[in-house]
Amino acid sequence: MKVPLPNKRMDDFQSIAKQAGAASSNYHFQFLAHCYFLSSGLWLWCRWALRRLLSLGTRNVLEERTGLVRRFHTYLDLLKSWGIIELEFVGFEDLASWQGSVIAPNHPSILDVMLLMTRIPSLDCVMNTKLLSNPITSGGARLCDFIQNDSLLRMVKTCKERLTTGANILIFPEGTRTTHPPLGSFHHSYALAAKCSGAPIRTVIIECNSEYFGRRFSYFKPARCPIRFRITEGKIFHTSPSSCTRSLSSEVEDYFRSVLGKN
Repeated sequence: MKVPLPNKRMDDFQSIAKQAGAASSNYHFQFLAHCYFLSSGLWLWCRWALRRLLSLGTRNVLEERTGLVRRFHTYLDLLKSWGIIELEFVGFEDLASWQGSVIAPNHPSILDVMLLMTRIPSLDCVMNTKLLSNPITSGGARLCDFIQNDSLLRMVKTCKERLTTGANILIFPEGTRTTHPPLGSFHHSYALAAKCSGAPIRTVIIECNSEYFGRRFSYFKPARCPIRFRITEGKIFHTSPSSCTRSLSSEVEDYFRSVLGKN
């Protein structure tokens, strides 16, 4: 005699099957999006390598960054039109006044950089030097002259120089994508850069219901779609030369944990 599954177990099974079916049915679009992402990154690396090989003159960094942001717009538009992601921005009405600020978001996904660069004007970026050994990410970073974090003193000095010109600088306090959701431990370099420059720290809260392009992301594993991103303008922390870097960073981290812990 065949014993029927309890209703709850049957509902759970059907829910899992439905999610798996939704992911697999959408994977051809995800595959095409992956191809665009990888080919764009390799094309930028080839352009940088060719310029270096031919010893071409100084590149126009502003033009390169404008081109990169345009590529990001195209990629995100593809993801939205194919039903892979849904985006919601909360706040950001005063973007015109964002000048000379350290932008400090949490970092669940590689897409975070694209989401913020297509939204926030004059955005520079501090790059993890490990990404410079990756041909997918290094070409664009080098062409756009993003700031490297290989030397703390050099990084802070460069940030100070660029912040004084009115540029906004994106620095992820976690230093890498979130390893233990909802938030990894904070490094203090972003707070030091803000303190030495007297720049405000503008926090950005990024929430995502998937590990798409997160630490455990795989190109070969279909993701359940749509993947929803909610990007919220957070609290502003003002700094001064007398600020304690460690205390300032701890205050910012506590704020993130209090907000993300409620969601």
